[in-house]
Amino acid sequence: MKKRKGEAMSPEVQTTADEKPTVELIPRDSTEALREAKSWTFNMLVPSNNMIIKNNHVIYLDQRDHKNLLTLQTKFHVHIKEFFRNGNGGIIITGNPSDVSCAAIEVESMLCKAQEDFTQAEERDILYSVVRWSCKDVPWIQTPEISAVLEKHDAVILKICNGMWLHWLLQMEKLENIVLKQLFEMNRQRVTDKPKRLYQRVSAQFCDLICRVGFQKEFAPPAEQKYGSGIYFSSTVDGALKLWNEQEHEQYIYIIQAQVLTGRNTIGSPQLILPPPLRADPLDRYDSLSDMGQTHIIFSGQQALPEYLIIYARYAM
Repeated sequence: MKKRKGEAMSPEVQTTADEKPTVELIPRDSTEALREAKSWTFNMLVPSNNMIIKNNHVIYLDQRDHKNLLTLQTKFHVHIKEFFRNGNGGIIITGNPSDVSCAAIEVESMLCKAQEDFTQAEERDILYSVVRWSCKDVPWIQTPEISAVLEKHDAVILKICNGMWLHWLLQMEKLENIVLKQLFEMNRQRVTDKPKRLYQRVSAQFCDLICRVGFQKEFAPPAEQKYGSGIYFSSTVDGALKLWNEQEHEQYIYIIQAQVLTGRNTIGSPQLILPPPLRADPLDRYDSLSDMGQTHIIFSGQQALPEYLIIYARYAM
């Protein structure tokens, strides 16, 4: 801040030579969110000449975003490269460590905006697929709202002992979304088999989004899509931990318990983007794929209903 001649600086803006910049984190809703925010901040500021930001919403960056990425390259003297392979996308930033950190924070901000824009568009689509009305005299009711509610249940139960980590069940949050439930019930009439109780491990940043718009393949792609390009689940919590094992930087483990309509299923393969046809009719297809074991893959989020968010604290043994 420049001081004009004869102007005294207020105490609020005065600085000293030994004063260090600080970051204050204010929790919006929970202790878990605050710890995750701290972890993310420290991860961003750790000196590194190469940083990988994994987020499939990189595919939703628009022309303006790509122009901003080029601007960031020039501004911070870094190299920015987008990637998308095996169902996983993101951005790699290389350069001087301090410049990499600065660029990474701005890239994360861009991805968060793309993520929120995607979610809002999904909310509108799923809402109008269930509710379609209009009223000339009361125009404001033409845009109904989704009601997504979290009901928390605290617990301190020893749950899993897996490898190097001891996982404690910290709390369960019941997920309620009327529109998602209606869509699920509509699909339940089509897929006659009883739904399975399955599990998906997710990153902290996608917990709220799943409550809002349900399961999307962009939210939780496994490291390898061995059985098709769809939405993956496991029949056990331990299976979910093994299927998604690249989230060690997060302070907690987040598992979504869901009802999933797997219906008629067959074994999957990497090249599948839809379940294969049952017979000659290409419109008559299997409902899901699997590894004929714990892993199940669906291709429509409307075949799954999120029921509980289970949060585990983990401690090194």
